[in-house]
Amino acid sequence: MTRTAPDRLATALSRPQPALGAFSVAGYPDLRSSVDAFASFAESGAAMLEVGAPVADPWLDGPAIAAAHSCALRAGDGIGVTRETVRRVSARCDTPVVVMSYWTTIQSLGPQRMADELAAGGAAGCFVPDVPPERVEAWVAAAAEAGISAPLLANRDASYAELGDICRAATGFVYAPAAAGQQTGYSAGIDLDGLAAFVQAVQQFAPSTPILTGIGVSTPELASAIVGRVDVSGVVIGSPLVRSLRSGAESFHQTAALVEEFVAALAVGGAA
Repeated sequence: MTRTAPDRLATALSRPQPALGAFSVAGYPDLRSSVDAFASFAESGAAMLEVGAPVADPWLDGPAIAAAHSCALRAGDGIGVTRETVRRVSARCDTPVVVMSYWTTIQSLGPQRMADELAAGGAAGCFVPDVPPERVEAWVAAAAEAGISAPLLANRDASYAELGDICRAATGFVYAPAAAGQQTGYSAGIDLDGLAAFVQAVQQFAPSTPILTGIGVSTPELASAIVGRVDVSGVVIGSPLVRSLRSGAESFHQTAALVEEFVAALAVGGAA
């Protein structure tokens, strides 16, 4: 039986070893290079590829990823480059592809059309961190109709009721930020006890949904410490990879090696 993209995502996040999600922006530094980068992430052991849809106001992202968004948008339409990146990466890799898109992008195309087009390109899901509460049910339904997952962000500042609504609605995975109230690229350390307590709260509402964390996981050593202490299915890395990709002619080799370091660190931490 042929496995669907969401099936492959579920398998990737249910393995004994914590999964590495590798993030970059579609079309950064250009379309062909971004596809090659994602393929190299997969070859280096990433269990999930997270493709950022370029947008003018990436409010959750710090300077490195925000600059990558701006660079990608200079080449053209963010939705178009995202669709093409997903299509090309999915054709080259069996590793599940999840798009990370802000709600403004979903709105501009329309939720059902966005979900349908991503599914047609081979995406396993579309993670939207800022779905308005009144649109969550409709967005999750649109994703389900298209046959893709709809992961959601569990806000560390959410009320108990709000957290429950988000966690119960999410499909594919729940994203629990490692650093509370920070943008991507934060590097001042993680309160592991606080993160562990928050993840436990998420698990109460979504006991069978994988939980991923990210934001502030700046080094392989910190990634290892997190999975050794916190009950998550994996860690998503973005800013360290994006910074590495802009470092020059040898950036692909350097970034692939960095992915391998994070994968190895997660294996060590997960076995502790």
